[in-house]
Amino acid sequence: MDQKGKRKGGGGLRRTTPLRRTGFARRGAGIGLSRPVDSPTVSQLPADSGQTIDETPLLAGEAPVEPSSPASAAEPELGRVYSRSEVYAVLREVFDLTEFREGQAEVLRSILAREQTIAVLPTGAGKSLCYQLPALLFAGTSIVISPLIALMRDQVRALERLGIPAASLDSNQSYDERRAAEEAFAGGQLKLLYVSPERLASTRFLELLRWVSVPFVAIDEAHCVMRWGHDFRPAYMEIPPFLAAARPPFLAAFTATATPELREELGAALCMPRPSVFVRGFHRPNLHLVTERMDADGQRLARLVSLVQERPGDAPALIYGATRKACEAAAAELRAAGLAATHYHAGCTPDERTRAQEGFLEDRLDALVATNAFGMGIDKPDIRLLVHIHLPKSFEDYYQEFGRAGRDGLDSRAVLLWRRGDYRTNDFLVSQWSGEGEADQTVIESGRRRLHRIYEAMGSRVCIWRRVLQYFGDPQAEALGDDCESCSRCASPAPPAEELAGEQLTIALTLLGGVEELKGRFGRKKVAATLRGSKAQGVPTWAACHGGLGQVPLAIIEDLLQSLFDTDQVALEGSEYPLLVLTESGRKTIDGNGPLKLNWPTAAASGRRRSRSGPATPGRSSAGQAQAPPTSADERAALLDSDLGDTLRAWRRQQAGLLAVPAYVVMTDRSLAEVVAAQPRCEAELLALHGIGPAKVERYGADLLRLVATEN
Repeated sequence: MDQKGKRKGGGGLRRTTPLRRTGFARRGAGIGLSRPVDSPTVSQLPADSGQTIDETPLLAGEAPVEPSSPASAAEPELGRVYSRSEVYAVLREVFDLTEFREGQAEVLRSILAREQTIAVLPTGAGKSLCYQLPALLFAGTSIVISPLIALMRDQVRALERLGIPAASLDSNQSYDERRAAEEAFAGGQLKLLYVSPERLASTRFLELLRWVSVPFVAIDEAHCVMRWGHDFRPAYMEIPPFLAAARPPFLAAFTATATPELREELGAALCMPRPSVFVRGFHRPNLHLVTERMDADGQRLARLVSLVQERPGDAPALIYGATRKACEAAAAELRAAGLAATHYHAGCTPDERTRAQEGFLEDRLDALVATNAFGMGIDKPDIRLLVHIHLPKSFEDYYQEFGRAGRDGLDSRAVLLWRRGDYRTNDFLVSQWSGEGEADQTVIESGRRRLHRIYEAMGSRVCIWRRVLQYFGDPQAEALGDDCESCSRCASPAPPAEELAGEQLTIALTLLGGVEELKGRFGRKKVAATLRGSKAQGVPTWAACHGGLGQVPLAIIEDLLQSLFDTDQVALEGSEYPLLVLTESGRKTIDGNGPLKLNWPTAAASGRRRSRSGPATPGRSSAGQAQAPPTSADERAALLDSDLGDTLRAWRRQQAGLLAVPAYVVMTDRSLAEVVAAQPRCEAELLALHGIGPAKVERYGADLLRLVATEN
């Protein structure tokens, strides 16, 4: 559909437009109220217009209820019928658009029918029109609740340019700015008032509310009200009591990221007992999604440099990193390659953030590397390249961030460069409680489940867009078919599956048998750890399948599980906390009713350890099968840049911090590199490595063996 429409005249409203339909009019340089929209003449054109109005009702309101305040002017709205011609007249004459985007018309029908409405519309899908247009049809001042101050102010400026009287109330305003907005609100001069959730509990604001007609309240970023959600904001807890006081006849909530589970609870949290829920438009065909798994951080940074150098267009690349340190390091790497790059995170000074943002918006940079502190409320439609240099913590973060690319509808790319070690980094970040009081383990565990979902999806060979749409419950997921034409997996499909035999078949059947025995009580990682023989807390060591694949590295087991998942041998049940279960196809395979065909993981070829003098084996049974120790600085650096190397270095930093000594005192790089190469399983094998004597084995041996076993 054409959302841009055709520009009329010199922009904005035409002088010849019958403005009384919208309830406001321009008078000179200022804005003045005209005939209210509930006037009997609102649906009529002047007699000399020569136009015919289609008076087919768009939707009718329900029966009237008691007004919510002494000054309420909303009562005449409740029995009104809003015609199609009224709605499209405002769309054309005010917003200069000719058609609605996908999903907008359904949401508007629901709101105008006085149905309590929840709309899940992705970034760039036109959420704002869904609450701005109804506000112009209603008498009085409609309120929009939003936590994004920059976005609120941008929308107020855009509405004022259209001749719509609007203002905002937020915590960053000066006294004079807040006073002017309050006076305009109290005087009935506004059609839209944007309010940050912190203001809802203000005694002054609640007093003003008693004397102003508020027919409609729209709640933006509505998912922030859920305490266990991915972006909980305590200030949103002020919304239910505010709604109880305001009692708006029309109520709607909007979000770009809400899973089916969250949507079920969102209505109750926002005083909507039986809401109409709309989920539309998550798929954006102009946005090509790419996932690339990296083996080392050096490889990841080198790939980032080439992506930025080769990007199309003049706009900077927007790059997201998981930590402040990683963002600074990536920006430095880009600068070393001769590119104009800077970083942005919450630790930057206000001046640094302002310079970075302005350089990005004005195309003076080649790349901006940022944490998720950047992006909310930033309106830059021509981003052609967006890169994640780490695995995001959730599908919500992933979608919200890559959705900032290509908002003008032109072809753009979103590239994810990830490593297995990103999971551990994000798990640590998720476990850090940032709320008040004691850590809420329910919230932390919910974050870990979301992390697991995206980690599992990135290892899959299934269409990326399909996995995104399935996560958010978008009904278009199955309509994508076998080729979405806009992701790297569909562009380069996996080779045809081959029938397994011999050792490969034995390993796969053992894995399926373990899934069957555990009967859907555990998630994917715990099932893999069980088959591997882990004795970590929470692993069911009592199971008969425990250790059944003890000679197979954990990475191979996890990749095989993914292959079994992709071929419908196993499945995940549940959205927020997925549990691994055997499918009917998997049960038939175990019973011997047909061959098992899949793509044997490529990681299996490189992941198996080789003996010093023999061929590759599926596992390791003695110290003689370890890799040769590294002999050069380059070899040691490569080993330390592996997933296990990352884990060991993180452990060493922790130990050094506890002892208040330099890291090399705990263990040298050479010793850690030999641990990575040898991957010892007992203290005797540790003692054979450089720099590890009896004292270090006594102090650190248990930790080292545990870390090696966990990684494999």
